[in-house]
Amino acid sequence: MLEYFNSKLITYINGKHTKEEVLKILVDLIRENTDVLKDEQHFYENIMAREELGSTGIGQGIAIPHARSEKIEEIVVAVGLVENKIDFNSPDGEGVNLILLVGAPKGKNREYLSLVSELMRTFRNKKLREAVTCASNYQELLEAIAELK
Repeated sequence: MLEYFNSKLITYINGKHTKEEVLKILVDLIRENTDVLKDEQHFYENIMAREELGSTGIGQGIAIPHARSEKIEEIVVAVGLVENKIDFNSPDGEGVNLILLVGAPKGKNREYLSLVSELMRTFRNKKLREAVTCASNYQELLEAIAELK
């Protein structure tokens, strides 16, 4: 799982934002720091269409928005920790402060689904989740993610 994390795709987001704004920030982060995204608007629309199918909030302050797209060349993960919680319609009714955005090409279904499942398992662990969600700046966030097993 950690092989998908890149420090250039991890950000601490200050201020108050909507779900749509944060997802756009993360898509922009991918566009600015990688060569894998061929059409950011198309990918953003895929992410939003997936959100309309059902919440990607998994509870306990975590959301894992994800989508496959023919406009992505390889699996990518962008991580955003927000200062102010966002409503992701999570099953527990809690706001979300950690967003793990996963994008994958259409042909990598097994690898993509395996990664999403592993992220869900990892962040259900209270100790690991709290180490990441309690970070108060970019450096603390990077250090907490580096400690994930």
